[in-house]
Amino acid sequence: MRIDLGSRSLKFQNCVETDRIAYPDTDLVFDTNHKLPLKDDSVEFVMASQCLEYAYDLQAVMKELYRVCRHKAIVCIVAPYAHVSSHIVNPEFKQLFNEHSPRYWTHSPDTIVDQDEFSLSRHDSWSLLDEGHAPIDFRVLRMEFFYFPPFHTGYDSVELSLLRKSQLNVAHQIMFHLLVVKKPITTEEMLLIRNTEFLEEPDFVKELRAPQESEQDMDVDPLFFMDHMSSITPKNGMNQPDKNVPNTYVNRTSSTPVKSPTTKKSGAKSQSPLAKAVTKSRPKRKKRKTMKKKLHS
Repeated sequence: MRIDLGSRSLKFQNCVETDRIAYPDTDLVFDTNHKLPLKDDSVEFVMASQCLEYAYDLQAVMKELYRVCRHKAIVCIVAPYAHVSSHIVNPEFKQLFNEHSPRYWTHSPDTIVDQDEFSLSRHDSWSLLDEGHAPIDFRVLRMEFFYFPPFHTGYDSVELSLLRKSQLNVAHQIMFHLLVVKKPITTEEMLLIRNTEFLEEPDFVKELRAPQESEQDMDVDPLFFMDHMSSITPKNGMNQPDKNVPNTYVNRTSSTPVKSPTTKKSGAKSQSPLAKAVTKSRPKRKKRKTMKKKLHS
């Protein structure tokens, strides 16, 4: 079975349409805040677009989804990104989502998500879920952010990541593709699923994606200058990822500090990939240097 939660009148393809209101095309009428009227291990795909932000108890909803989904089912979630002024004060939103949300949906200490996305986290394990919580296990296959138009050009992916996590009103939507895990599974299996499976998504997200950036776009003066971010590196002791398992989150056990680009000396350890990417991208913007000279003059 394939289900579309809270689809209203926009039914996702080949899905059983569900909603708490009986629209003309609604197949099942029920409130996702209550127990789902579905059998255990009966669902192979879930579309949850623009609906989970209204859940009163998100963890209870995720527990119910885990119950009805079978092993290796795919769950697609599209939701408002937390760091938006209007989202924070919206009285209708009961839940907000950011890059750390899926860390509360699994007890697994590892992930295939790029560790640079979480290099500033103070926690050693990928999972932030307390041991006392129900045993749910949703693993992230893909995580994508959708940005406001002013950020469609002028920034590379690392800069956008830093801005999104340190400034309001940069990204406005987030999409997760989650894998339901009910049996032992290896990192290699998850990578294979991510790289070979067609991960379905709502049609409207195609319009949210930024157009491909040209070299001319990269020379446009950005809204925010990034020099103050160039010294940001992963937390002290962040290990480098295992080359044999790409894009995996590695527990931080070393106590050796990472030198920032501004303090690196001869013989010191090399910069992290995050710091290198930030400093490497700066010379491309010729107009910025001129702007900075004017500000200091």
